Amino acid sequence: MDAHGGFWFGRPRSEFFASGDGKAWLDAQFEQVGWELEELLDRAAYFAPDAKRVLVGYPRLVPADTNKCLAPAPGQTELPLADIPQDALPVLDQIQKRLNDVTKKAATDADGGADFVDLYTHTGSNTACDAADRGIAGLLENSQIGGDGQWLPWYAHPNEKGRDIQAQHVADKAEEILNR
Repeated sequence: MDAHGGFWFGRPRSEFFASGDGKAWLDAQFEQVGWELEELLDRAAYFAPDAKRVLVGYPRLVPADTNKCLAPAPGQTELPLADIPQDALPVLDQIQKRLNDVTKKAATDADGGADFVDLYTHTGSNTACDAADRGIAGLLENSQIGGDGQWLPWYAHPNEKGRDIQAQHVADKAEEILNR
């Protein structure tokens, strides 16, 4: 159906990944990601047994209050998450939260365990929709990559503020690990 009509495959967007084929597909993807991350960490332990393994989660993209996503950030003309409908944003956030949980579980379940940096939890007030406080640039917001008026969009990657916030959390975890 119409991509803006609120339906995917004849069902409301919000239900597609919650049941049926969409849920089965998503569950399989998360299972694969978890297995691959555990395998990666196990291989790292095998080849570098004295290494301190750290797995870094993803920052939060969508705020709890999705109304924040209905206005462009200061100095921008596009909505932070472009044309993703507001009713789909909680679904996107739930998927991202689940990815973070799968990543954290892989760190815990890996042979010998690994440390985890939970950026999702620590970046809830710096999402793509947090105006001047955003740590994630908007999907179509121009980055600093390119030139001659041909700047590439950020595509919801960390901006300078987000880079610094995330780097601080990773540095804090590294310091904690080294001081054990």
